[in-house]
Amino acid sequence: MTQKNLSLSESLKDCKYPLKIVFTIDQQSNIHSLTVSYSESFPAIARYEEIPSDLTQAVLDLLPEFNISHKNKELSKRNLRNNGERKVKPIESTSGTKKQTKKTTKKVKFAKSLI
Repeated sequence: MTQKNLSLSESLKDCKYPLKIVFTIDQQSNIHSLTVSYSESFPAIARYEEIPSDLTQAVLDLLPEFNISHKNKELSKRNLRNNGERKVKPIESTSGTKKQTKKTTKKVKFAKSLI
């Protein structure tokens, strides 16, 4: 599968589970990311915060690393879900659009006549 002349569609035919590729482009937060995962319920196996120059080759490089072909009898959905080493954290926006609330303690003075 690592041959460069092999197309992405031909390589994905050998996958046991469908591979999902999501592009996130958020102009307001200036986030451009590429996430590769198996399905909506599985954790992402790779996230690129900068779009790779060759998208096809980036995905093709992931396929042999995870051995997700039909020939792999040990591959199951449970193994994919429990693959904790490759879980990625969601991208958080660092822009100032969200209000940051600080917990400040406010001292209140009572009049001596009330105490």
